[in-house]
Amino acid sequence: MTIKSLIKLTKILQDHPLTIIQWQILLVVAENPGETITDLVNDGKLDCGTPSDIAVSVKRLGEGRHDRPGLGFLKKVQHEDDGRYFRLSLSARGKKLVEKLKQQIKSVK
Repeated sequence: MTIKSLIKLTKILQDHPLTIIQWQILLVVAENPGETITDLVNDGKLDCGTPSDIAVSVKRLGEGRHDRPGLGFLKKVQHEDDGRYFRLSLSARGKKLVEKLKQQIKSVK
């Protein structure tokens, strides 16, 4: 990818208040629904930080925190075998966004 393409990509993501790391998380979750952050990191599918770093972005992409609402793009369901983990999937809003951005990004060369 060229610098010019990277700048275009960054602009597209900024129009939807997303960082490149958040975009990577959304894409990986879209392709691997139902997996946990730890699974995605350990399998090498998410390589944008440690599980705890990624958890911060996941929280922002999901329900947010008590003092800062989330974006509503991800859903978390508590893991049935271990309550410390959550299975991730895209919300309906997240699915729409991913499809829209994929179309916009296809035009970036």
